[in-house]
Amino acid sequence: MPRPERIDCVLFDCDGVLIDSEPIAARRNVVVFGRMGIPATFEDCLTMCGQDGKTTIPAIGAKYGIDVTAEQFFAAKRECIDAGAIEAVSYRMPEADTLPGVHGVLRRLRAAGVLTGLVSTTVSSHILVGLDRFELAPMFDCIVTGDMVERHKPDPMPYQTAMDYLHVDPAHTVVVEDSPAGVRSGLAAGCYVLGFRGSATVRQDVSAANEVLDSYFDFDLV
Repeated sequence: MPRPERIDCVLFDCDGVLIDSEPIAARRNVVVFGRMGIPATFEDCLTMCGQDGKTTIPAIGAKYGIDVTAEQFFAAKRECIDAGAIEAVSYRMPEADTLPGVHGVLRRLRAAGVLTGLVSTTVSSHILVGLDRFELAPMFDCIVTGDMVERHKPDPMPYQTAMDYLHVDPAHTVVVEDSPAGVRSGLAAGCYVLGFRGSATVRQDVSAANEVLDSYFDFDLV
């Protein structure tokens, strides 16, 4: 698929695309699995990036011969938070930061009159913490979070919901994603997808994207 001749909207995932939080989340999830007696590795937990855990969590448990559901995992995660073993919101961690160049790209898009949206599987209460800390909230015309939709990535519903709200056509919409599930979601929604690989620590397989973006300093859509 060629790049759209006219771009009316750019929709961004959050974790690993706006905020370099996925390594933090993976380390937290290692602790949670450990509480459940599952010796999951950092690499195991990276497979959870960009997804709601309903399939990835049981798959990690099965790797070690243990049956576990997403519900059991999240209950154990709450126990870890209550015990002070992990921080409740990864965006509060001192090492959390935005990806280099992201503020500049968002300012350029808005100056050019291009609509911008954030589309994430993360719940709204956490997303708002990150947006507030890194002064990103005013840069988006639309925010869709995991607790606002019935189906999550790789289903197209999250991106379709954002486009419906903004009244934009998929043919003139670009999605920026860093995970296989996110890429599939954007493609299924009919958008042109940029596979982002700008994180210094986590680079997922985005080969199915229409185009690969290694850095926001290479962003040339506007």
